[in-house]
Amino acid sequence: MKDKELSGGCSCGKIRYNLKAEPVSAAMCHCTDCRKAAGAQSVAWITVPLESYTIVTGDPKQYHSSPKVTRTFCSDCGTPLTYRHEDRGRDIDITTGSLDDPERYPPTKDIFDRDRLSWVKTTTDIVKQ
Repeated sequence: MKDKELSGGCSCGKIRYNLKAEPVSAAMCHCTDCRKAAGAQSVAWITVPLESYTIVTGDPKQYHSSPKVTRTFCSDCGTPLTYRHEDRGRDIDITTGSLDDPERYPPTKDIFDRDRLSWVKTTTDIVKQ
């Protein structure tokens, strides 16, 4: 791990989590499902091994946004927290914005770029500035 433990939670503080492993990737997702789930133009995610993710307080609400996908969020404040796909059973994606220090893991790639809104810059565009 870097210099401090990786942790995060929802906006209202009801849900807190810890991660015991460094992310294996950091990406910006432009897919329609992520945009709708977050109510945003795109969503930044980090991916970690599932066994490294621990809920410390609270009980996230979960739902299936598509047949193989389960997402979690805080039922009090609505903060999106995680994404799990059955085909990637050993990993979990955590919303970068829910981290206590989201600056630690900026996205290094774009995924589902074909769904990207025309007015949204890619991570490559942003790094060039």
